[in-house]
Amino acid sequence: MALFNKTKREINAKIVYFGPPFAGKSTSLKFVHRKLKPEHRSPLKTMGGQRDKMLFFDFMPPELGDVNGSRVRFHLYTVQGDVATPSTWKTILKGADGVVFVADSSSQGVTASRDYLEKLREYMAGFEQTFEMTPCVIQCTKGDLPEAALPAAMTQALGASGLTVLPAVASSGEGVLQALSAMVKQVLARLREQHFEDEAVDPNAACESAIGDERAGEQPSSAVRAPVAEDSSEIGNRPDEPALAVPSLEISGTIERSDDGSFRIPLSVKYGAHSKSYCLSLALSAVEE
Repeated sequence: MALFNKTKREINAKIVYFGPPFAGKSTSLKFVHRKLKPEHRSPLKTMGGQRDKMLFFDFMPPELGDVNGSRVRFHLYTVQGDVATPSTWKTILKGADGVVFVADSSSQGVTASRDYLEKLREYMAGFEQTFEMTPCVIQCTKGDLPEAALPAAMTQALGASGLTVLPAVASSGEGVLQALSAMVKQVLARLREQHFEDEAVDPNAACESAIGDERAGEQPSSAVRAPVAEDSSEIGNRPDEPALAVPSLEISGTIERSDDGSFRIPLSVKYGAHSKSYCLSLALSAVEE
């Protein structure tokens, strides 16, 4: 559920782009980021290694208005490509205020999309937050392909009756902003139904993970989501960002060759806000067969 910062009079809502691999989740998120004015959104950031790389940013355009006298900041998340471990998705989906399900409407992608929608139902049920309780918009990508299924056919194939199903082309951005707009409207409507001023904050709800700026390659100590002030209250108990940081391994300098023929490789291991340097010594020898 959304977090409320009483000091800033700001509600932080979480939207997750979920779907099968290579359907256009990260492409859609990057397109949205490019289209928003820089003064209204944060930098696009990443966390994780080559596998299970999370992308996220937040935005608060002024034209959205307010909810019960508070501004709303939206935090958008997704995981790039084929996710290796289900726990990655579970961590990101936990406490989501809304889900943009990015479905692959190509002839080869309908089955995978149906399977992933069922996974989404299972993940949400594990949080004691049923799929029906969570605002969801289905963004049908690859609509430019000649054999792509139309939204009506995707609705039937996915068993998505009652949900908003929209066509899109993630590669060009066609329909991407419309899907997000529909999602934002649903989340705002849900927030306006809730009374959050009287609820207490969980002091353990702050995120212990740190993040890195995609362009700078650094990992500052700022949280993915806006920090919750000590006197904040919240709708439910959700961390500002996923609680489990993914460690990453990087070569931090120049590889050197020693006099004995071995190689010295400087490494940096980063885990959340923490980092530690190592030096790997590697010696090669030929094996006679």
